[in-house]
Amino acid sequence: MARTLNITDSRTNAQYQIPIRHNTILASDLKKTTGLRVHDPGLQNTTVVETGITVSHHDTGLLLFRGYKLQYLWEIDSDFEDILHLLVWGVYPSSEQRKTLSRQLTTAMLEVPDVVFQTIRALPKTTSPLPLLMAGLSASLASRPEMIPASTKPNLYSDPKAADDAIIYTIATYAVAFGVVRCHRHGIAFTPPSIDNSYLENLFIMAGLVDSSTGRPDPLKLSCYRHFGIFNSDHGMALSVFSALVTASSQTDPISCLITATGAAYGPLHFGATESAKRALRHIGTVDNVPSFIEEVKQGKQKLFGYGHRSYKGIDPRVQPTQGLVRDLKLDSASNPLLKIAERIEQVASGDEWFARRGLYPNADFYGHFVFSGCGFEADIIPAAMLAQRVVGIMAHWREYMRK
Repeated sequence: MARTLNITDSRTNAQYQIPIRHNTILASDLKKTTGLRVHDPGLQNTTVVETGITVSHHDTGLLLFRGYKLQYLWEIDSDFEDILHLLVWGVYPSSEQRKTLSRQLTTAMLEVPDVVFQTIRALPKTTSPLPLLMAGLSASLASRPEMIPASTKPNLYSDPKAADDAIIYTIATYAVAFGVVRCHRHGIAFTPPSIDNSYLENLFIMAGLVDSSTGRPDPLKLSCYRHFGIFNSDHGMALSVFSALVTASSQTDPISCLITATGAAYGPLHFGATESAKRALRHIGTVDNVPSFIEEVKQGKQKLFGYGHRSYKGIDPRVQPTQGLVRDLKLDSASNPLLKIAERIEQVASGDEWFARRGLYPNADFYGHFVFSGCGFEADIIPAAMLAQRVVGIMAHWREYMRK
């Protein structure tokens, strides 16, 4: 296999050899030889880091987390702590390691300062969860100046222990802020986390997503959220991760990076696609309006959120298990008119050459919002619930970046 790219510059007839490494060339090498820059809007064909966290074979639909097949992690019933330990520290944990990590996360939740609660509750209940979350995260960081390298020492996070402690505190802070935000918006009491609960159990309890008679999360809903979280915990250099790493490039703390990722994730072309997809289905109204809606999509008059994916030119491998979760939650088109519309859209689009020619198929967001709704999340807080899962990948990439 060739290890160099041979280039003849048609402007000067000069010949150059550019090294090839891992099927890539450096843009700086291209500039040094030919003087040309690479213009790649949207990073469609540009790599920005070397990572061993997630491998995605888009042609075959194979997803690997640290070498583990996504399907295998699903089948062995991995919990949040398992995936966190695997992606951040590169090792699937033992039972004792899982318990230790769970205790560390809960302990960190209990250390989140009152100013986080006060800041969120001082803001209007009617606002979007986005500014509430970002305000809560900022308040938490403001109370921990020792986490800010510019306030302590520039190479603070070259110390693995400092980085690991910061990761645990950041994830814990997000969970608490998420719980406070949902309780604040619904006017319900916040229930503190317990050391006896898993991370996701505490997340649901703090957010008030519990059975009124038991005070505990519904086991089925918790299980479906956990399973969806496995393949949502990382998806390579997605926008939220890339945004976090841009912030991390100045050696910034992980909370600042998560704030950046939160702002990026809420756009309708990222995690906001789930909320946008649901709103679009409501706008369509009935299955009878689907054909005319599809025609408007083809004419560029409408946007079909949750359809097509920049990574997958075929079927998104996450869609089938997502549809399985929809069935597990006992959601069906007979009782859910929006699901009926979604299924009709897929039926019409799958038989349309316009979609087939462009390789447009449903992605995980198209049916994912039904999973979140079935678990009890309102449409406007779904992006935040998704970010509570993707925080695993964001922190894994942050740690990897800090150790380079």
